[in-house]
Amino acid sequence: MNTLTKNANTKEIISSQSSDRLEKMRNPQEITARYNLRIQQYKELNASKVDDREQRLMIYTEIKVIGWILGKKEKTIIKEMNAPLP
Repeated sequence: MNTLTKNANTKEIISSQSSDRLEKMRNPQEITARYNLRIQQYKELNASKVDDREQRLMIYTEIKVIGWILGKKEKTIIKEMNAPLP
């Protein structure tokens, strides 16, 4: 099989796979639940005094993105993240 045929077959396989797996939109309740869960995880990670910067950064970034999706202002997001644990 020559390279041109391989490339054509690969493109065909990729296009057929991606069209079969359309992601459904998340509803606002799922997004809000994910946001609140991540904030709780972020607070617990900060309270644990473990220096795990990579995990903290990933959670922080996800919280900010989800907050923006929910239409929250950056100040509100940061305030919610830095509020004390209940």
